[in-house]
This record gives sequence, C-alpha cells and structure tokens, in this order.
Amino acid sequence: MSEIMRMIGPQTHETRIVGIHGMGGAGKTNLAKIIYNKLLPDFEHRCFLSNIRETSKVKGVEYLQNQLISNIFKLPWKDISISNTDEGIEMIKDRLRGKRLLLLLDDVDRKNQLNALMGKRDWFGEGSKLLITSRNKEVLNLPEVDWTYELNFMDFDKSLRLFSKHAFRRDRPLDDYLAHSRKAVSIAGGLPLALEVIGSLLSCNSKEKWDVILKKLENVPHEEVSSKLKISYEALDDRQKHIFLDIACFFIGCDKEIAIHMWDETEFFPEEALEVLQNMSLIKIEENNTLWMHDQIRDLGREIIRQDSNMVTEKQTRVWYVDGALDLLMTNQEKEKVEALRLQFRHSAEHRFADEDFMRLPNLRFLVVDGGDEYKWMRELNDQKKILELACGVIMRKLRQRFHLPVNFFRKKSHLLQKLRWLSWYNFPLNFDIAKLSMRKLVVLDLAESAITERWDGWSHIKMAKSLKVLDLSGWEELVKTPNFSGLANLERLIMESCTSLVEIDKSIGQLQRLVFLDLSFCLKLCSLPLEIRELKSLQVLRILGRSARHNNFTSNIAVKGFIELGATVLTK
Repeated sequence: MSEIMRMIGPQTHETRIVGIHGMGGAGKTNLAKIIYNKLLPDFEHRCFLSNIRETSKVKGVEYLQNQLISNIFKLPWKDISISNTDEGIEMIKDRLRGKRLLLLLDDVDRKNQLNALMGKRDWFGEGSKLLITSRNKEVLNLPEVDWTYELNFMDFDKSLRLFSKHAFRRDRPLDDYLAHSRKAVSIAGGLPLALEVIGSLLSCNSKEKWDVILKKLENVPHEEVSSKLKISYEALDDRQKHIFLDIACFFIGCDKEIAIHMWDETEFFPEEALEVLQNMSLIKIEENNTLWMHDQIRDLGREIIRQDSNMVTEKQTRVWYVDGALDLLMTNQEKEKVEALRLQFRHSAEHRFADEDFMRLPNLRFLVVDGGDEYKWMRELNDQKKILELACGVIMRKLRQRFHLPVNFFRKKSHLLQKLRWLSWYNFPLNFDIAKLSMRKLVVLDLAESAITERWDGWSHIKMAKSLKVLDLSGWEELVKTPNFSGLANLERLIMESCTSLVEIDKSIGQLQRLVFLDLSFCLKLCSLPLEIRELKSLQVLRILGRSARHNNFTSNIAVKGFIELGATVLTK
C-alpha cells in the first residue's frame, strides 16, 4: 500500500491515475478502498463506482455515468437522465472540468468503460486522484494511466495471520493446530479470498474434521479457486444452499431487508442462513446493508446450477442471463424446473408471447422483467387535453404496436404463476392486465419507473396480495395521488422515491400498521403528509431525501421509532 500511496502522491498538486490489477480474489478492491478512504478527507468531490464490470453488463455504461454525476453532485437521477454514452461523456467533461476529484473505478474489464467514465486527463481539475482496479492488465494500458501495480499473492506470514483471524478469531493459530494451519495456508496458495473461506470452513471444528477437510482440499487444483470455494458450499445444508444460489444469480447488491422476504421464514430460516453464509465468507453485508458476494463465489454458484442441469437451460432452476431467458420462454416444452427468471425486452416488436408460454412455468417464484423505456412518449404528454384526445383508442392501438404483449395476453383471471413471490417489472406496460397474475403468494412487488397513475385499474387487484411485504412505486412520474392502501395489512416497506408529480398521500396509509419503512425522497411537490400517518405505530424509518433542514416542519408531528432521513440530516425520534 505504501508504494501505491507514494505513486498517487497525496501531497502533490498533480493529477495522478493509478491502476491496480491482479486475479479475482486477490484483494484489489479492498486495497483500493483503504487508499480511497485515506485520501477521502482532502476531497470535496469524490465517487466510488463499484462492480463496474457487472453493472455495465446488466445496466449499461450509461447507468454508471448517471451514477457518477449523481454521487459527486448529490443530484437525483431525474435531473441527469443520460440516455447514451456519448451524451454522458459530454456531460461528465462539462460538469467535472476544473473540479479536483477523487475517483475509484472498481473492477473495470473493458477500455470503453474507462473512455466513458474518465476519458482524458483534462476532464478533471489539477490535483485529482484516480484509482482503477481490474483483473485484466491490458485494460490499464492507456496513455492516461500513470502507473500500474500488480497485486500478488500474500506471503506465508500474512496468509497465516489472515487465515487465523477467520479460523480462530485471533492473529495466530492455536498451538495444537499450528501444523494443520500451515497445511491449510499452503493449500490456499496465498489468495486472500481462499484464506478467508477455508479459515471460516475449518473454524470451530476438531482436528479430526480438519484432517478430512484438508485431505479433500488437497485434491482440488490450486489454480481453480472456484473448486476450492465449492467446499464451503458443500458444507451448507439444503436451505442455505438454496439461498446461496438465489443470491449468486439475482440478489448481489440488493438491500438485505428486502431480499430476505424472498425466502419463507418458516421454511428457509433466512436470517440464520445469511448469518451462516457471512460466517463462511460466502457473502458479506456491506455498510449500506446490501448483499455482497465476490465474483469468484458468484461464478461458482452459477456454474453449480449449469452443471446440475447438464447445461440445458430448460432444466435450470434459475435463469439469470437475459438471452437464455428469452429463448427459454419461447420453447414449447414444459419448464417445471425453472423457479427464477430474469427477462429483458430490448426491442418491442421482437418478442410476442401467449399465455401458454408462462403456463409452462408452473413453479416460478421469482420474476424480473425490464420492459425498457417503451412508454417515455407517454410521460412526455403533459398536456391533459392531448391525453384525453388519445384516450378514445389511439393509446391502446399504439401500445399494441409498440409492445410485446398483446391485450389478450392471458385469457383467465389470476390463474398464472401461482407460486410467484417476487415480481419486479420495470416500465410496466399499460395494456397489461395485472389481474391475470396470481397475487396469492406475492411478497415483493416492484413496478418502478412505470407510467402508471392513480386511475390505473390494477390497484384493486394488488389489494388481493394479502402477503405483500414490499411495494416499490419509485419513479412513477405520472402519479399525482396514491391509491387507497386498505387491504395491504402486512405491508412493511413502501417506496415512492422520485414520484415527481405526487401531491397527495391517501389517508388510508394510516391502516398500514406493520409499515416500518417509508421512502418519500425527491417527491418535491409533496408539501404535507396526512394526519393519519401518525397512526403508523411500527414506523422506524421515514426517508425524505431531497429536502433541506429548513423543511423540518414537514415531519414535526410524526412519531417514528427509529429516525427520519431529511436531506443530509438524520432526525432521531
């Protein structure tokens, strides 16, 4: 670390760009974060973009450009809305020019990501410091990068110390376990992730059990880290394996308090399972309460699913890659094995599905659909007169032309996806009748970034979701008044962030006696809360980011057991 600190020159007024490279699990991100935190106090403008490789693959580089501007200037995303990479490049150059910046770009795997996020040296003010981590040294081979550092494996003494912290919760092994510990450290090959995982696996076991585990570890090729990590997976019980595989495919970066609803507490005991996964270093709960999993462990979980299905998508329990999911949906055979699915519709005219396609997924419990921004044109029609003129049929005709789901998508009511617990459907299609989906077991409903209004016919059907715990309506720019919340007696988290047209919350919110979290951030037209909100006896967190401390009267008469987040202020109640 001292060498990197010397090269980045914290005391100099020069702009320095330093790259850290090495294999997955070598500790690149941890080292970069330590350096970032050491430099942090000297910078007003700073940003840490994590998991760039994964995020750009799933959400695109434009998402990262939005995140960069939003984090540095503390702006809501609606005030940025970068739609393409070139536009993002120009915005970053314009807004950051002359700004002295501390920036950490974590896990970069393509040069075009660097071009889109940091471009040339003159994008930033004099004295800026940039750190880049990557598995691929070639990515850092750019004129803008001043210096690169290869993070090698830990030496034996450091490895033994790291291993002991996880195996014994101390800096060195117990005397009786010294020989066994040396053998374990040798097998780990100096890879920090392997040291943590194997140490946690051996912790609190007898020497006889150590002998068995270490003998098994000796048969795994040292270069295949995933094979080593699979030993920890095999130590889990069936419930813990089930949750581990779900996280590996879908829940990395998800808020733990939301993700935990995916698993029935009486069947899977998720709190206990997550603790076990943490103790075995298979996951971590980050400071912002999100689930984190190392890339190598994530790939291990996904490979287990592929191998269990003999590489046949139709036989996989979880399908996380969108191309395979679309192909799967269009096949005519039964898919009884499939329990979780992620879909993305990139081109509206490309995919058309009938009810039979989803009827072949009788055991689906998790569904994420990214419908794209097919309805941006609707949100741009702010003139109510135009909307009324279109209401006589033009809207429905246009929707049928533009989207992939015909109006008669399902013929029966509430007969499909009877086991569905989690539904996330971004940019929900207005011509789709949600009453055709079963609400019987639904626990999480996320319809973010949709053009739905208070006049939507689907509200009455959502009330049938008697087990619903999480309702996410964030980014509903057309919503002026919330619906009637009666019937959602078990709701615990209500998220209405960035509902920019919202001016009124229905007084029925007072009936949500189990509500513990309410997010009204960036609902800037919302000037008051109903008096009935005082009846929320379980409310622990009220988040109203986007309001300055001078608006404290907005919440002055609200009783909250935990705290109120108001702009940058946290008000303890």
